[in-house]
Amino acid sequence: MFHHIYKSIKNMSFPDNEKGSALVVCMLVLAVLTTLGVMAVRTSVTETKIAANEQRWEEDFNISEGGADIEASNVGYARSGAFEWYAISNPDLLNQILVPPDAADYDPGNDIASAGTFPDYFEGLSSDQQKTDSKFWPHQNLSRDTADNTYDYAYLVTYLGTSEKGLKGYDASTFAAYQFRINSVKQAAIELGGIKIGVK
Repeated sequence: MFHHIYKSIKNMSFPDNEKGSALVVCMLVLAVLTTLGVMAVRTSVTETKIAANEQRWEEDFNISEGGADIEASNVGYARSGAFEWYAISNPDLLNQILVPPDAADYDPGNDIASAGTFPDYFEGLSSDQQKTDSKFWPHQNLSRDTADNTYDYAYLVTYLGTSEKGLKGYDASTFAAYQFRINSVKQAAIELGGIKIGVK
């Protein structure tokens, strides 16, 4: 029986010319592996770019949030001399935009990339532009370093009006509760709202 199987196999015809088939198979495998490698590299580069963009956005968000917090705290020191422009001279004038009165405080790092003398130029804008176009807002730096633009932010403080809320038992004739809105922006925008209670 084995002799019969051997004879059948012997009589089968196989192609004699197999030259180059191994090379073709190797080239195909190499092409597939190269394609997979290129796809892996591209995916890695894309993920690196996404991570870098996320890191930059997070940094910008933190700068905007820090700027808003700083300006909110400055509102409370309106009468200390350094931030006199945050003092409310006319509480009945609602939605007052409060900005530094001179260019040295308005843009200490000289960062506003627009023609004009600030804050005079800002005062010349329409009410809508003043509220929405942050490139014209006062500029400041978290570390108060005018030479370093890394921590720069733009901000806008708006007095909204008086509030009925106040400290328990406070005398309305000598104390006031004022409402403010503070906007700050680097790339990300932050908006805070709050009430400052203090001496009139």
